[in-house]
Formats: sequence, structure tokens, C-alpha cells
Amino acid sequence: MVWKAAFYKPQYLIILIVLFICSLFLMISIIPSYFIQQRRVMLLCNTDHQVLLKAGRDILSQIPKDRMNPQPDGYRHLGDFGVPEGIQITQAVRDLKPRRCLVNYDGYLSVEVSGDRDHSFGVNIYPVEYKEPHRGFKYGDRELFPGLWYFDSEYYNNPEYDKRIDELIEEHKK
Repeated sequence: MVWKAAFYKPQYLIILIVLFICSLFLMISIIPSYFIQQRRVMLLCNTDHQVLLKAGRDILSQIPKDRMNPQPDGYRHLGDFGVPEGIQITQAVRDLKPRRCLVNYDGYLSVEVSGDRDHSFGVNIYPVEYKEPHRGFKYGDRELFPGLWYFDSEYYNNPEYDKRIDELIEEHKK
């Protein structure tokens, strides 16, 4: 009975609540970043980029050309649209378990692999002989293979981020 009385003292209850809140904070902040980093490693280090490029181009070849930048009203459309139903998503793309696959009106495929909205990264896949649609067009942040560009929102916040990507690739080389 002495133990029960000691356990129910207010200071012990406060300590338990603080410990619980701290553990929740750790779960919310550390664990997701670990999984995000693992997905980044999977995309950059454990994926055959040549196969991924071919797979993306196969998807692009199935999309009707009239869906690419339609201009019925005389205005050039910006943005992207989801891969239309009936289009076969190739296995190399499905293996990435993408958050979304979008076709840009300018004619390229964007495969976002990241785990959440705050850490957007993935690849942009361009068709053969793609011509940039306008001056200053940005293909992505880093070319992985001709026609396959990596993009990552972390490049916006950190001008030295390319060095971190180099270190990541070096650390996880096959």
C-alpha cells in the first residue's frame, strides 16, 4: 500500500506526463526524418536510373499528345495533371512507391517519392530530345542520367545541399 500512495503523488504524475510528451515529440520529429532519408537513399543509390528513365518514357509515350499543353483558349497552361486512367504504370516506377505521378503540361513526368509535403523530392523524367519550353526553365536540381533529373525541396533552403547529396551517395554506394 505504501507504493500505491507514493505512485499517486502529483510530482510523479507530472513526471510521467512530461516523459510521455517527450517520447511523442521524438516519435513525431525523428522517426519520420529517418524514413524520409531512407526513401532518398532508395531513389538515389538503390535504383537503376537508366531503367527508371526508360520506364518513365514508356509512361509518357502512352499519354495522348493532345493532353500535353492544350491551348483551346489561346493561353499556355501551366502545372500538371495526374497520370490518366488506363495508362500502364511500369514496374520500375511502382517499385518506388511514389506519393504521386504527375504529367506536366510541358510534356514531362514528375514522380514524387517523398513521404510528406514538407520534404518534396523525386525525379523528373523527360522524353527524348526534350526542348525546354521557356527561357530559365529548371529541369530539376541534379541530373542523375541524361533525361532524368532529381528534385528536392531541401535545395531551396540550403545552397550547400548538393554536397550532402554527394556524401549520401558516397556513403551508400553499392
